[in-house]
Amino acid sequence: MHLVLCLIVDERHDILARVEVQEMTPSGKYEAVECRRTSDIDSGVFLLRLGVQRRLRLTFSHNSGNQLKFVRVADVKVGSIREIDARGKLLASSSGQKSSSMRVLSSKLIKPRHESKPVEALTTFETTISDEDFMDRKTPPGNRIVLSLTTAIECERVTESIPLSMDVAFEVHSRTHGDPGWLAMFTPVKPIATATYGLFELVLTPAAQSGRRNLWKRTSAQVYIRGEEILRSWKPRGISLLEDYRAFQKAIDHRVDLEIAKCLAKGTFEQREGSEEEYNTLLEYCITLWKRKSRDSKPSVLSVSQTY
Repeated sequence: MHLVLCLIVDERHDILARVEVQEMTPSGKYEAVECRRTSDIDSGVFLLRLGVQRRLRLTFSHNSGNQLKFVRVADVKVGSIREIDARGKLLASSSGQKSSSMRVLSSKLIKPRHESKPVEALTTFETTISDEDFMDRKTPPGNRIVLSLTTAIECERVTESIPLSMDVAFEVHSRTHGDPGWLAMFTPVKPIATATYGLFELVLTPAAQSGRRNLWKRTSAQVYIRGEEILRSWKPRGISLLEDYRAFQKAIDHRVDLEIAKCLAKGTFEQREGSEEEYNTLLEYCITLWKRKSRDSKPSVLSVSQTY
């Protein structure tokens, strides 16, 4: 009996998600809004203007080369909107409502800098995704609007879409908030961050193959096999067959060791009545049995009868 081991190796990939919010300007074009950070550990908060059309720009990249190939961003959902104060205390929430799907305007692969090809998607960003008016009113000073952004990415050689979820924070201000005044021409221009990032670890497990050489990995317990009615009540055994075999081998080894111990306890052989030739023949036969291996590598069925 041969034991075949199948080693399944998991693939691990690091995916970097970049989220950018764009608002429509008076010229009719969409431009990225500012993402302000209060500290190094702060993921950032987007500064939005009230009553302006918005959309999301999502970019996903990895460093796994050709091992992971993106196809497109299939779905984007927004849900679990909540308002928190400066200390992180929950003030209001709409977690009981279902997530709303955003319309994917475009999804394409970007020209890669290395071997891997990032995927980029543009989606709508509706303000009526909740019964609460979080996004349709000015956010009180010090508070934040946090929502859960969930995306589904389709990849080659992956049977299911890859779900990625992260929290994104916002602050809604008036339309004139952040407009540069006449003093802006005398102040130096500072670089402004326009995106927030999320890092994800993806673990992919190879699926079981269905070829002829891999039939031993499959189970037909719930599948009809043609002609199985001929077997009637007979059912194939599982791992218990190997356990019974090991128990049977252990019982034989124990019986052999017991017989050896009995022979050693009796001491030397005593010559019984009979001719010298019969005694020598019996002695040679016993020596032959002693030289034979007691543990055979091949399984065998023995008929053992006890005598008292």
